[in-house]
Amino acid sequence: MTELIFSFDTEDFTSRDNADSIVTEAEILRAEGIKGCFCTVGLLAKQLKAWGREDVIEALSHHEIGLHTYGHSMHPMLNEYTDIDDAFAAIAEVKRQETEALALIEDATGCKRVFVAVPPGNQKSYAAMYAFAEMGIPIYADTFCDTDDGRGVYCCGIYHMNYTYLMEDCFFEDNPDLDGVLDELAKKHHAIVYTHPHASLTEECWDILNYDKENLRPFGDFILSERRPQSEIDNFYRNMKAFAKKVKSDERFHITTYSELAQKLEVENSAERAVTLGDIPEIRRQITESLYPVTLPRSLSLSDIFLACRALLLGADKYICTKTYGFLSAPYAADTAITLTAAEIRASAADISTDGFLPERIKVGEREIGPADWLRAALAVLDGAESVRIEPSAALPSLDAFPALKKLRFKGTWRHSDSFEDKYLSDRLRYQSWTMRFREGYSRFAE
Repeated sequence: MTELIFSFDTEDFTSRDNADSIVTEAEILRAEGIKGCFCTVGLLAKQLKAWGREDVIEALSHHEIGLHTYGHSMHPMLNEYTDIDDAFAAIAEVKRQETEALALIEDATGCKRVFVAVPPGNQKSYAAMYAFAEMGIPIYADTFCDTDDGRGVYCCGIYHMNYTYLMEDCFFEDNPDLDGVLDELAKKHHAIVYTHPHASLTEECWDILNYDKENLRPFGDFILSERRPQSEIDNFYRNMKAFAKKVKSDERFHITTYSELAQKLEVENSAERAVTLGDIPEIRRQITESLYPVTLPRSLSLSDIFLACRALLLGADKYICTKTYGFLSAPYAADTAITLTAAEIRASAADISTDGFLPERIKVGEREIGPADWLRAALAVLDGAESVRIEPSAALPSLDAFPALKKLRFKGTWRHSDSFEDKYLSDRLRYQSWTMRFREGYSRFAE
């Protein structure tokens, strides 16, 4: 059965009138007994209060509230201000801004906790992922880090779910193939059907007019989008109603919420994720097969396994998995075969820092090897080997299952300013692939 969520990117803080769409769409779901999630921009929450839109706040009270960042496309955007060398400074700034956003949301709506963070557009900063996780938000939606069949993936300490179907794709049509949409959604483990409430009323997006590449107007002196033809608006709301009814009566779907899913994830993660020497042979078998997150004996990322190997080599009885990081620059990999002794590998473990991001190079004896080289060698030593021969091999897991992440380049896309370099973000997000892991009970590879 597919778990399906209705999610709304609730963002237009330029138009008091466009907020009407939030009420309409919230009430459409409420009439069907469906709770959606309205992922709200902090500045919109502030505007709703300033506009006196108590009707919007009342409509939202029957649904979940999520976080859609503080200022959406206002510059500097999330990607722009986190594209810096100091990763921890970037994480801290995200936390500062988004804590303010949550305070604005709570002040306007009374919502004291959100269960999902949704970045606007393609603002997929690794720093924000870590920041949201540290803020206690369990789910990150609209991501590059999910499987094609919607299994969900943990990355940077937070559970990722991709958006699945955009209502704007067909809901403006006279007779869209809603049954066909449902058939496609039913192929997923999770499905998120999403929309932007303002888009049901206006065709040209508010942030293109006001924030494309730069802040085009002073705050409050906004360019307003023109209204759609009434026939398109009517079609959209009629199709939303029809779609909600169809989903509700279709036994292939369980309509859920981010908070309900978060509760399931909390139960799954309540069991201790520990690694002992007895687990090493199975983990080694899987890592030898492919440098990829493992699911037996339990769900483990490569970073989990790396840190577990260090602890076990230093004499620990077991390692309990906690927060992990990936790399800040490209991890090195040995380009020639190297033979190392078990004593050298054991000695090197003491020099590996566990305070933050993983080391890109590791000194073993008089030589340097890469973290993936060291991981394979450490597993072999823990499995009883007296010496290990390292052959040239990959330093990062295959991203073939995540094509958007594999080819990602932020520079020159979406609303980014011309000065945005993408000096760090695209590559660093791929370097966090060592933190990826799957939910308990899911196989390593999609079936």
